Amino acid sequence: MFRVFVRATAALAAGATMVLAAGQAAAEEIVVTITEFHALDRADDLSSGDFFARIRIDGKAAFSPVLTGEKVFKPNWKLTLPAKSGVNEVNLSLIDKDLTVDDPIDINRVANKRDLDFTVNTKTGKIEGFSKTYKTGQLITRTGSEKKKAAISFKVEVK
Repeated sequence: MFRVFVRATAALAAGATMVLAAGQAAAEEIVVTITEFHALDRADDLSSGDFFARIRIDGKAAFSPVLTGEKVFKPNWKLTLPAKSGVNEVNLSLIDKDLTVDDPIDINRVANKRDLDFTVNTKTGKIEGFSKTYKTGQLITRTGSEKKKAAISFKVEVK
């Protein structure tokens, strides 16, 4: 075993590429592309909403830039995070940026739950956690039902 490690280390030092042995997980990425969202009511009492999106996977987070002023946005935000091979838990939030405390926007029709939690299986391409199962690349649309709500459309891909 030690000889294999020494040979692999020497090969890497010489510029060779390493092929993973069976059973080792390859590094993958999950990309959530937010294609569109509609602010269905006022996000702020004093101004237009300043919206951004966030995804979380395995304790890491990715954020979009902030957009201001409209009711309908087509941002094409691509949020990317590393993922393990297999099933990954993903959290997607749409947020109104404020000076003091950022306000979550309701994009989930479940009462008292504003963000979306779902799983992505990088091996099968299945996206679960909604009323139906999706495949990577399919457009998913969700709409909130409480105050400060929005409709959001997004796709999930595995790279």
